[in-house]
Amino acid sequence: MNVLTYFRSRSSYMTESELEEDKARYLDPWSVRVLDASEVAALENKILGGWTNMVNIADISITTLETIKAYGLDGTPRFILDELQNARIANTQEKEDVTGKGGRKLNSLKKNKAVTISGTNGLVSGGLLEAQTGGTFEEKNSTPVAWTDYLTVSSNKATTNYKAIGTAGAEIEGLYVKNSNGTMGTKLEQAASASEGKFAYAPATKELTFAEGALEDGTEIVVFYTRNIKGSVITNDSEKYSEKLTLYIDAFGEDLCGRQYRIQFYVPRADFSGDFDIELGDNQTVHAFEAESLAGGACGALGNSGALWTYTIFDGDAADAA
Repeated sequence: MNVLTYFRSRSSYMTESELEEDKARYLDPWSVRVLDASEVAALENKILGGWTNMVNIADISITTLETIKAYGLDGTPRFILDELQNARIANTQEKEDVTGKGGRKLNSLKKNKAVTISGTNGLVSGGLLEAQTGGTFEEKNSTPVAWTDYLTVSSNKATTNYKAIGTAGAEIEGLYVKNSNGTMGTKLEQAASASEGKFAYAPATKELTFAEGALEDGTEIVVFYTRNIKGSVITNDSEKYSEKLTLYIDAFGEDLCGRQYRIQFYVPRADFSGDFDIELGDNQTVHAFEAESLAGGACGALGNSGALWTYTIFDGDAADAA
């Protein structure tokens, strides 16, 4: 039979009649009592109550950073960062000492709380670029890009990989003959017809024509031109600035008993910084960001004028609350 041995003194879970009965049974108020199985269950229910279903926030370990979801202040979904390498919520406040005679500290004045959210995403995010620059991606059916071809001459001709655009008769921005060491050598000029030091270009066929015998077969050339493509374009306009958005930072946590919980930071108004770097090279290009939390709340019912952020722990599998 399961039993629970416990020490008690005027136990709050016992009724008055139970205490009176115990007074007659025990002279020592710190006596030991052995409960049977039914009493154990009843005692556990009285002592634990609803605590078994509650979260001990002091004992949560944040195990995984999942996503940062960004919304416009009007509640419109904007973007999700789901390849986060790291994120940081830095909290500061100013404290000014109140001093008396001899400089002794009497009190302190606390003010100017500030919160900065920063992090690094493993991929360059278009939505984050919009927030940082104040620009908007446009889907363009035709937009120019600079292009470079490395071609080989055959029978006084070569063909660009794509159609060069620009002023008629001057579509090719530069054409150089490669030296034997791979550097660019002689520059040839575009003309209406091929001649010594000049070449002709037909955009419709993308064909380059050189003067007879001017370039041997197998000669390598470098061609610079502009072509039109279909693509997504964002502009970092000097007259547009970074945005303010609402953020939800989602993570997973675990308590000391191994129970899994979801954790969510809610930032009503995050003022994104326009200072950011995109480093290109041998190493992975990552997308760093920083935003300052503003008091005043977001638009709509979730706004709280004094909240810089809220921190919520919950069981993701639990039923909706009433």
